Amino acid sequence: MSAKPRTLALAVASTVALLLAPTAAAPATAAPATTVSTIVTPAVQVATAKPTWRLQTKVKTILYSSASGSAKRATIPADYTMKAASTKVKNGRYKVTYKGKSGWVKKSKVSKVSGKTKVGKLSWGASAKKNIKRWCSSVPVTTKKKTTNYAQVSSNGSARIVLSRTAFGKSLDPNHPLAVATQYHECAHVLQYRVYDYDLRAAEKAMKKVYPKAKAHGSSFEHMADCIADAMGAQRTGKLTASSTYVAGYGGGCSKKQMKAAKRILAGKRI
Repeated sequence: MSAKPRTLALAVASTVALLLAPTAAAPATAAPATTVSTIVTPAVQVATAKPTWRLQTKVKTILYSSASGSAKRATIPADYTMKAASTKVKNGRYKVTYKGKSGWVKKSKVSKVSGKTKVGKLSWGASAKKNIKRWCSSVPVTTKKKTTNYAQVSSNGSARIVLSRTAFGKSLDPNHPLAVATQYHECAHVLQYRVYDYDLRAAEKAMKKVYPKAKAHGSSFEHMADCIADAMGAQRTGKLTASSTYVAGYGGGCSKKQMKAAKRILAGKRI
């Protein structure tokens, strides 16, 4: 008899703080000599173009043994930076080196990053920042082990996001859907304030227009942050382990009216 799946809800807390010498010796005179001209043909060298950039995996990626075969050498995690052997693509693959192993990765699975990017996997915070870069690129992201997530925004326009590297007492991959949904939610809070010029009261009043009565799904502000996260592409529910599921944010679906409002905020427009 299989165990009944457990559903775990992760509430996302939000905090707001309004707060060259030039002279050469003359040559000696010598008897004329016979001059023999020799034509030297330079050797032709074909150099492989060395990339000035590095490659970083977008998702978990397979390291293939060849440019066209299906034999695998390793599996590379998401957000891992590697050196490319050449700028050329063969059969839709780049040749790279991963932990001392030479192989090929699909072009579609990697992106070019600065040649100064450190080889290896990004830190938890760097991965999270990468995930919300599209909307919150200028917002600093810090992490901690404690299960506490929040966005802190000041009336002067400064903001920061604090994220937990754990969930329900266990380490959480920064690219797990639960972690990403939480990252989106906190970024959404920054957008809520930003679109209203960091006027807390004006922002809260606007959220109440589309979610006037706070219910079990948190305040108007929190629920709309969930809706904005949905518009970003969050997966707020899903499987956490083989025997448990999760609910990110405050739970509850978003109406068409709320999603329309969420998309406006995402586009930098007021409700």
